[in-house]
Amino acid sequence: MIIDRCSLITEKMYAGVPQFIDIEDKIAFGLTGKQLLWLGAGVALLVVAYTAFDSQLFLVIGLFIAVIFGGFAFWRPQGVPLVTFVGYTFQYFAKPRKYIWKRVYRDDSLERKKAALAQSKNAAPPTPVKHLPARGQLKRIAWELDTRK
Repeated sequence: MIIDRCSLITEKMYAGVPQFIDIEDKIAFGLTGKQLLWLGAGVALLVVAYTAFDSQLFLVIGLFIAVIFGGFAFWRPQGVPLVTFVGYTFQYFAKPRKYIWKRVYRDDSLERKKAALAQSKNAAPPTPVKHLPARGQLKRIAWELDTRK
């Protein structure tokens, strides 16, 4: 009995690739684990606010807390979780700005720069150069136009 060596190699190397790895698993009530944690933290903060504040102030602060934690649990601006989006925002404002290049002129070169600037302002604008296709390209274009139906 002859065994095909290639078939043995392919059978041993076969591995199933999981699908939908970017979708989080639903744990309870159709919610993911992260959503449940955010909602649980929001409820815990609401309980603390209920015990700490009177009813009118609790309604204002509770609405604010519910909107914030509901956004953290469910809203995904530009396909990114809101927590990550807020982190990117803080990182953008905290990161120093980088300037690539700024030329520093010395006194003698400053005079030359001013003279060159004045001369360029007084000079006539350059005439645009028309780019014509090469002769071979023109023949090819003409042939395609003639043969196309």
